Amino acid sequence: MEAAVRSPNIVRPEEARAFVLSAIVLSTGVFGVAFWYGVFGTVFFDQLFYVWVASTVALIASLFVPPIDALPKFMSWRGRFVLILPSVLMVTTALQGTDLATSEQGDWLVWGLNMAIIAVTLPYLLYVLILVAVPDIDRLTHPRLRIGVFAITGLIALAGYEIGVHHPRFLTCYDFKVSGSNVPDNCRPAAAAEGG
Repeated sequence: MEAAVRSPNIVRPEEARAFVLSAIVLSTGVFGVAFWYGVFGTVFFDQLFYVWVASTVALIASLFVPPIDALPKFMSWRGRFVLILPSVLMVTTALQGTDLATSEQGDWLVWGLNMAIIAVTLPYLLYVLILVAVPDIDRLTHPRLRIGVFAITGLIALAGYEIGVHHPRFLTCYDFKVSGSNVPDNCRPAAAAEGG
């Protein structure tokens, strides 16, 4: 019996589900970081701590799980190396006594290292989350879908940054204040909302 050849334009249902979930998880993971960077020009310490906690938990958890076919890249030495980077950064930052999220002149090297580690670790963490939550992600073999996941994530990150930079068009000072966030210097006043 001749094996059926799949058309390159046909997407299997499990691929479609994996694609949609992957795009949502990756995009929501990067939007907040990009938005706040656009507003204040910095990555906040809580976001850096999130990356550190999530990567440390994933690293430790990987040591308890025996190597299985479902998680080969998560268990590899390369994956564990990426997951340990935020811990190395935390230790070196503590030893140097520098501010984790600063970008002041004397700390450009530390700040640049922080940003590089975030740029490498955050997408990998999101990949690990998807890998664990969506077992079918390894079956995402359609090239258009693989490219699409990263294209969507990149567009959402760019949108988050642009919305952050142009936040006065979307948010008022009151929106920042009522959310418990710092109020940017260039926010748009909303006299009616603030007066009440």
